[in-house]
Amino acid sequence: YEITGPILPVYIYSALGASESEVGILVSLAAVASALSRIPASMLAVRRNALRILILGITLNTVALLGYAISTTSWMLGVFRVLQGVTFALNYTLTLSLASLIMAPEEARKSVANYTAYVALGLWTGPAIGVALSYLMDLRMLMASAALISLIAVFLGAAFAKTRPPLWEESYYSKITPSLIRDVLREPLLLPTLLYLLYSITIGGVFAYGPLKASIELGIPDHLILAIFTGYYLITYITRTILSRYVGRINVVRFLEISMASCAIGALIAGLAPNTPLFIIGLYLVAMAHGLTFPLTAAITAHVVRPNLRILGNSIYLTSWDIGNLFGPVIIALLLNAIPLSMAFASLCIYPVMAAVLASRLVRILST
Repeated sequence: YEITGPILPVYIYSALGASESEVGILVSLAAVASALSRIPASMLAVRRNALRILILGITLNTVALLGYAISTTSWMLGVFRVLQGVTFALNYTLTLSLASLIMAPEEARKSVANYTAYVALGLWTGPAIGVALSYLMDLRMLMASAALISLIAVFLGAAFAKTRPPLWEESYYSKITPSLIRDVLREPLLLPTLLYLLYSITIGGVFAYGPLKASIELGIPDHLILAIFTGYYLITYITRTILSRYVGRINVVRFLEISMASCAIGALIAGLAPNTPLFIIGLYLVAMAHGLTFPLTAAITAHVVRPNLRILGNSIYLTSWDIGNLFGPVIIALLLNAIPLSMAFASLCIYPVMAAVLASRLVRILST
């Protein structure tokens, strides 16, 4: 997916003729679909075979990427954007749950950190492949190439589905009941979920309008936008790799506060940047926050939610990512009616500041 992710707003704007506001709406459609389908999808996974549901999600992602390539209008692409949002709901919830359930409980935090590091590796290599392909083909062919490459994940997933790790199988093959849902809602999920929501609003806005600011206001060519975001994900990957080695020994709350500060300062600098170097500096400060926030909040979620509730718990936690990725682009799209893109983008710094205030309240949760 990340082969196309950083350049998708530019593709919608330049190849399909959408306006700046329409770009934000179309990009956010995936978040809407994911938010609406994530909890029902997790309930289906608990009721059925979660590994097979995961393969279905990976396959639908390939279909969505192919749909991007064949779209002739922006709203035709919107249909496939909705489909890809459903795949986000399936894939990220189940793979995150798998990462925490295949290990013994005392190893869950490290397993989650390792998982997020590998996710970051994919986020880094995807744009890197996109950069290479952008020199060889136009944006539409790049979308088609991403669909073909994603078939590798389908085949690997099918092979993995033939295995059933003991701890995973023990935890998720259970009948779903109303009492199970009530138990999940009683878990102390609200605070880390709300913190992740505020952070996700900023990230959603950065992903939707960062490439557009680079293209329209700073005049950066498409292949260089891909290269800049490749560097973004490289920083995310390095940060998570280092974090995975020390996650059991660090002060989680302190690192979350540092992460939110980096995110706020970075969004402010990138939004107001009058030139490319300052834009890159701001964007890469956000990348450091991206490297820290997901593994830390996911580890907290794994700590407070029991294994037999983990899939449903993660679906609630990750729904905050969907809602944030919806609100971020939509907020900027609305602000564009009154203020320039640079000011609207810079306003994204407000939400991680709010999240930093909440982070100190996590101490009580982690001590139980």
